[in-house]
Amino acid sequence: QEWEVYLQKTRKMENSIFRLNFAESSLPTFKENKAKGFITFGADNLYPNTLIDLFNKSPKHSAIVTQKAAYLAGDKTEIIGQSTEDIAKAQEYMQNINSYESFDALKKKIAQDIELFDGFALEIIWNKAKTAISEIYHLPFQNVRCSIDGHYLYAEDWSDRRVKPEHYYAWNPKTRESKQVLYYKYYRAGQDIYPLPSYVGALKYIEIDTEISNFHLNSIKTGFSAQTLIQLYKGLPTPDEARKTIKRFKENFTGSDNAGGVIIQFNDPNETPSTVDNLAPSDFDKLFMQLNEQVQQEIFSGHRVTSPMLFGIKTEGQLGGRNELIESYEAFQTSYVEPRQDELDEVLTDIFKYIAPVRLETTNRPPIGLDYADLYQKGLMSLDEARQEIGFAKQRDQKTVVDQINNLSPLVANKVIEQMTVNEIRNIAGLPPILGGDQPSKPAAEFSEENPFGWNDDKDLAVFEQFGESKDTFEIETFEFASALGLMILQFLQGSQGLVIADLIENINAPAEDIVREVERLSQDDMIESEGDALKVSERGSNELRENNITTELEVRYEYAKAFGISGSEIIPTSRDFCVRLSSLNRLYTREEIEQMSAIVGYDVWRRRGGWMTIKGTNDHVPYCRHAWRSRLVRKKI
Repeated sequence: QEWEVYLQKTRKMENSIFRLNFAESSLPTFKENKAKGFITFGADNLYPNTLIDLFNKSPKHSAIVTQKAAYLAGDKTEIIGQSTEDIAKAQEYMQNINSYESFDALKKKIAQDIELFDGFALEIIWNKAKTAISEIYHLPFQNVRCSIDGHYLYAEDWSDRRVKPEHYYAWNPKTRESKQVLYYKYYRAGQDIYPLPSYVGALKYIEIDTEISNFHLNSIKTGFSAQTLIQLYKGLPTPDEARKTIKRFKENFTGSDNAGGVIIQFNDPNETPSTVDNLAPSDFDKLFMQLNEQVQQEIFSGHRVTSPMLFGIKTEGQLGGRNELIESYEAFQTSYVEPRQDELDEVLTDIFKYIAPVRLETTNRPPIGLDYADLYQKGLMSLDEARQEIGFAKQRDQKTVVDQINNLSPLVANKVIEQMTVNEIRNIAGLPPILGGDQPSKPAAEFSEENPFGWNDDKDLAVFEQFGESKDTFEIETFEFASALGLMILQFLQGSQGLVIADLIENINAPAEDIVREVERLSQDDMIESEGDALKVSERGSNELRENNITTELEVRYEYAKAFGISGSEIIPTSRDFCVRLSSLNRLYTREEIEQMSAIVGYDVWRRRGGWMTIKGTNDHVPYCRHAWRSRLVRKKI
């Protein structure tokens, strides 16, 4: 603040009363600038920059926005596709989504723009042939404006009146101009052109928060003397004498920067001694504390914060217990984060279908400090699930392991024991563990370019050879109207009444997601009907069963075959020896046998199948191959 000198006499100031009008914080207006061909974002076209300024100046607001963006970005993005080739193609693209960054880095920028502005912008570049998307870049949301012609303009500095913005076409996969912009905003009633931030109701309090910080900083710099009035009764000095008096006060009584906020008033001479009056109220500190508490609460409400501790903010009177934190985390995830994640995933999936036919899904980490021991004791999760969540290996039941090994052939049993650690073997024998006994009893396969995952194919194949039955002992049923699993469902429903989907999942040996998908297909084809929650075979379904002579017992078994959507033969020149040998076994396996093989080899055989492959045209390897477990509806030959 400037030093103010009142040279007027007191009697001349009797009617000198001034009113200070503070600027009112208001919502932005959007107007067409026909001369430049765009719609202004705020009266000065700089409203996004105002939001950035508040983000940088308000500590509470900045902490919340930053953490909300981290929650929105999630732990990782899962790729869901129908074939391994599609998934591999999407993974390869995500690693280099543009020349500068990966998909994860791009997604973090998108998340921050969403939480700051409630929208984001992406530059999408098509390849020269216009057959697929080549690259995707993040465009800073504050630099994009809507043009009057329905497209978009981009400029680094909209405050420069001489700026010549770059024109972009709007995202349209039908027209596929070389460079397009996907400009996305979350829905808010009444906002058709530009978005308003989700915390718009708290903007006034965010601005007050920045002013509180400024006030405390200025108070420190001015020695907390900004609210002081000094009255001198020595007569009116000349301007030069007044300047000298001010200089002496600045040197002796003001803060570190010698930039005081004292008001000095010179009065007519009399015998009244000089006075120093404090203009601030006596309870000024309490008023500020109350204001700060109110501002903090309003900012939390505007951001829909269920617990400040989720954002690294500790509030007075908050205990911060583990259960409270977990409940707050789950409430915030369910009510705020997950709906916005779902919407973002849907938008990104819509783009990625022009890269590979996959679906993107954000996954989140559990809250820090989750009491897995308590969840286990309450029966909400298994012991192995609890151990896995806190970083321990699954606990083997000693009797179960011994029984499983005894049921194996000597050759396979020896292979299993070779994969166990020294201490696991000692545990089976009832001996205590020894130092260094957590290593395998025999050295594992070495990692190399020919074996990037260090798998031992010979050991695994020895296990596969002990299970399954030859295809020659079965008749494989093929029907035009339904899949093998579909026929199994129809047959199961035909023999029972009042069954629900849960009954099918429990009794039919197939993945739950496959059963649910097949039930939906059968329902669409009018093969089954619903009576409340119960399912029954329709007249059409019964006719199909009779026409196809489904009278003897059928079962579902699985063969090692190329996955759906994979072109070419079952075995190709580049197939690994593992796949060649496993296919040559010519066997069918039950789901139980696949699970038993998983327990023995130490990995999920259903998901990994045992193979791996190199992504075409790269040196990148993925822990699965072009083969999968394909279901077959079979009956034993008589």
